[in-house]
Amino acid sequence: MRILGCRHVTKAVFLLVSLGIFGCMSCSAPRNYISPDRPKFTGSYAPDVETFNDTLKVVSFNIKFAEKINQAISELKTQPQLRNADIILLQEMDESGTDSIASSLSYNYVYYPATVHPQSDRNFGNAILSKWPLHSHKKILLPYEPVLGKTKRIAVSSYVAHPKNDLLVYSVHTATAVVSAEKRLSQADSILNSISRQHPQMIIGGDFNTLFSQNVRDLEEVFLKNGFLRASREAGPTVEKAFLNLTLDHIFVKGLELIDSGTSETLASDHKPLWVLLRTVSDKNP
Repeated sequence: MRILGCRHVTKAVFLLVSLGIFGCMSCSAPRNYISPDRPKFTGSYAPDVETFNDTLKVVSFNIKFAEKINQAISELKTQPQLRNADIILLQEMDESGTDSIASSLSYNYVYYPATVHPQSDRNFGNAILSKWPLHSHKKILLPYEPVLGKTKRIAVSSYVAHPKNDLLVYSVHTATAVVSAEKRLSQADSILNSISRQHPQMIIGGDFNTLFSQNVRDLEEVFLKNGFLRASREAGPTVEKAFLNLTLDHIFVKGLELIDSGTSETLASDHKPLWVLLRTVSDKNP
């Protein structure tokens, strides 16, 4: 186990306070959803046939407690790097916010809540939105809960019926730093252990709460060992608060090739939306 020195402990506590991670400690206990298949919410708002131009735009967006949904819709609709994304991965969502985004922007979606969060008293979970049909949805219950707060974290997976080949897609939200870095890394590892290594094309993205650069390196190494590229490696920090520049959100891919990546400014959340532009490996010019 890695032991932090006093200086690092002080820095960690400051980061937790700055990011509001201690906020749930004074709240009532959460109501976690421990069933692996419910509650589940789905919707189908995408056109029956969606065109494909040989590239794939994926956006991951933690919209803080689903509070500023109209602002998020505006940004997803108007910002060039986010507009017309093929797949959107959302975290900290409730069912009404997910449905509003999907219906306003013409996406299909699947949403699972992990818990009724004590800070918002609303459902709190992950969603996958797609321009193509979604099928074979799953909720993965992540191990470990904080001693204080006890809020459950999950990953949501679904197959996306992409015109060239089905894609296996995950929207992830691991625990905050009130759970140790080792346990948060184990949560990511549990997602990888749930995946068949035989599937050729996969996208795993979301909020991994990697507060320090070492956490990012450890996470990247775990995914690399399982054949995944960190497609968002050059995208930059996803949380900028005061003098903090943190890379908490990531997108990992397998069987896909990176064209470009970045973040976009936002007024909808404390996390910047993260985007990557991809193509299938077979599309590479010889």
